[in-house]
Amino acid sequence: MPQVMRARFLLCTMLLVLCHPRLCPQALTKQFPPHDLGQTGESQRGGADGATELPDDPSAISGVAVATPAPAAQSGVPVKIEARVQRKQGDLYTLNGAVVIHYRSYVVHADRATYNQATGEVTADGHLMLDGGPDNEHIIASRGVMNLNKQTGHYYDVVGTLGASRNPRNKTVYMAPNPLAITGREVIKLGPQRYQVIAGTMTSCRLPDPDWLMLSHEINLQDGKASAKNTIFKLLGIPIFYLPYASHPVDGESRQSGLLLPITGNDTQRGLILGEEAYFVLGRSADLTIGTEYFSKRGWGPLGQFRYRGRAQNFFKVNFHSLLDRGLQPGNINQGGVDLLLDGRRDLNSSTRAITDIEYLSSYVYRQAFEENYALAIDSEVKSQAFVTHFNRALAESLRFDRYQSFQSSVQLGDEIRILHLPSLRFDAVDQPMGRTPFVAGMRSSIAAVSRSEPANAAFTQVFRVRDVPRVDLYPHLAMPLSSGGWTLHPQIALRDTFYGRSQNPGPLGVVPTVRQASLNRKDWEADVDLHPPAMERDFDAPWLRRLFGGDLRHTIEPDVEYRYVSGIGNFNSVLRFDDVDVVSDTNEVDYSLTQRLFRRHLHPRPCKGDEALGPDTQCGGGTIDWLSWKLSQKYFLNTNFGGAVTPGTRNVLSTTLDLTGVAFLTGPRSISPVVSQLKLRTTDATDFEWDIDYDKDLGRITTSNVFAGYKLGNYNVTVGDSHLNAPEGVTATQPTTVTTLTVAPVTTDYNLFRWSATYGNPTKLGLSAGGYGGYDFVLNQLQYGAFQAGYNWDCCGLNFEVRRYSLGPVRNDTQYLYSFTLAGVGSAGSLRRAERVF
Repeated sequence: MPQVMRARFLLCTMLLVLCHPRLCPQALTKQFPPHDLGQTGESQRGGADGATELPDDPSAISGVAVATPAPAAQSGVPVKIEARVQRKQGDLYTLNGAVVIHYRSYVVHADRATYNQATGEVTADGHLMLDGGPDNEHIIASRGVMNLNKQTGHYYDVVGTLGASRNPRNKTVYMAPNPLAITGREVIKLGPQRYQVIAGTMTSCRLPDPDWLMLSHEINLQDGKASAKNTIFKLLGIPIFYLPYASHPVDGESRQSGLLLPITGNDTQRGLILGEEAYFVLGRSADLTIGTEYFSKRGWGPLGQFRYRGRAQNFFKVNFHSLLDRGLQPGNINQGGVDLLLDGRRDLNSSTRAITDIEYLSSYVYRQAFEENYALAIDSEVKSQAFVTHFNRALAESLRFDRYQSFQSSVQLGDEIRILHLPSLRFDAVDQPMGRTPFVAGMRSSIAAVSRSEPANAAFTQVFRVRDVPRVDLYPHLAMPLSSGGWTLHPQIALRDTFYGRSQNPGPLGVVPTVRQASLNRKDWEADVDLHPPAMERDFDAPWLRRLFGGDLRHTIEPDVEYRYVSGIGNFNSVLRFDDVDVVSDTNEVDYSLTQRLFRRHLHPRPCKGDEALGPDTQCGGGTIDWLSWKLSQKYFLNTNFGGAVTPGTRNVLSTTLDLTGVAFLTGPRSISPVVSQLKLRTTDATDFEWDIDYDKDLGRITTSNVFAGYKLGNYNVTVGDSHLNAPEGVTATQPTTVTTLTVAPVTTDYNLFRWSATYGNPTKLGLSAGGYGGYDFVLNQLQYGAFQAGYNWDCCGLNFEVRRYSLGPVRNDTQYLYSFTLAGVGSAGSLRRAERVF
């Protein structure tokens, strides 16, 4: 055992000496000792009138500390006194032997005590223990004097906790977010939430052998904060730091402006990392953190965060990080940039709210090279929106500002598409009955000023740019829903009129169209009939099925057929493209689908535990669950060229294809779409499976396949997934094109990424936790990203280490080694941040 402890001392000491810790919030298991002093006094309930329940007697409680929700504190409890020998002279009680005093929410234990009924003053000696009060005190002392009415006292030879108590089931109840354990030669209580510890210690760990503590001649606790001067910080019994001044939150809510601990680290992309941040409290609802990092290989990286939290759901947050890059050698390649995010919400009244979700990214290369999250590092799109919306019953109006940016290349500057809606006004009316008639009517409409820009040639020397195009879209519709005998019929007719202030001159394949100043009016009329036949179902309740699946099974088959006709759009190729409003085309189609479901009804339901009842498909609590569903859908097109909207030799995106699948499959006229299959399976709380595929009959292959499977049991969690895309792009010319000769070759997008993750444990688990994740590209035959992390938590300190690998082509190819050391109630030191953890 001594050898193990020496190794533990050496490991933690080396980490703190060789690195500057950086503090950030971190939760670890905190446990406190049971209140067991060998007392035998019996807790009694009921006051003088027998109507009020007295607090529980902590001396009768022992066992393992487990965090549970805390009940509300009791107040107004009459005084109850127990002792083997009692004497009363006037207002003064003299008590001897197993003394127990219940006073309001306080419980006092001692060998000997006096109690003044007039003043509420108690003088106790011998095995003194005080529990309760507004501060949830648990104080063990040799003797003390206290005034329970004024909530003051003076105690000697003290060991205790603040912000933690125990319930009748012998479980630790955290009454404050950050409980504090103290020891001292003397502890003086000056009033509620005001204490003075003389020649003592403070810690958030379990006594009597805490992993860390602070020693000082005088510690002051006031208004949720503990502070001390000339403090010695001890880790695992070894003095580590001398601190001229130290503070520690008691209630977990107090904040204080000041400098954070320095940022240090090392990285193959950045080199040696040194940084500092300053934290400013801007009132009860806002704070600001600003700072900068210096990368020895790259330069300075300013960063910051502003947070505001208002009433109800109102909030506003600003995050930014940047790099003033001096260039990566060799070649002096500049990969610097700025990433700015603004998120906020403001409820103006019960029916009006304002939302902002804005991001500005100056360089896609900067995101690829320095973003820690893999999903964000490869995301080439930047979307921003800000809007004010008002809704009243079935009507909704909104004023929106939208910006869309798509980077087409990480190497070539300027290879990007930008689309703006500055601004757009929308008006939507949900279907409403028209008097006493069987008809319902609704409408969608919008007025917008739209803009677009993108490169016009392969050399990026010309840019296709159109600005502030007025667009008015009106889309009223009339429907008559009918249902009888399980059949549902929903016929609908609609008119649509869209006006554009400008239009485009269509160009041949491979040439970007040019803008013309002539306005354009696009009109169409639509008819839609949606038919839902009755679902076919059958129940299976054989005894062997009940034993196998734990309940009855029901199988249903749900067909659906929809016919849609759109006519009148003869100028599709002259319409400028901004969003889904502009890809509406003529169509004459039949959409048919078949959905099979397997339901299971619990015969022996069990109660839900924790957050299980919040799940959409919970397996607990009884009832019937959607165990398995499988949907097959397809479209048949009677109008094979969609009114001339299809351009052969390239991918065509139309609204009718987006309604079916997100994968573009139109590269020419066709009469039948791919078959879309969606399979979902969840047999237990621990299992999850989903598989979506598109099978193209014309190509004779699966064009897209996305499969996901997950399993979770206790501390074990495993997920695997595979995303495969093998869709046609169209054709490309391999020889000069003439009027009569065109030699082309098909182009296919081929992508196949396998993802996996496996973890054991969690950040607050005592002992060992480990996990890893990764992504392997089968097309490039290389590991694009991967990480492995292992950690170990003691009672109130923990160590984590992670190895992370990125391989994102020529922009990023590096390996990172990250670590963090955590002290409960203090924070986390190191380069591994909480948001980037594997588990």
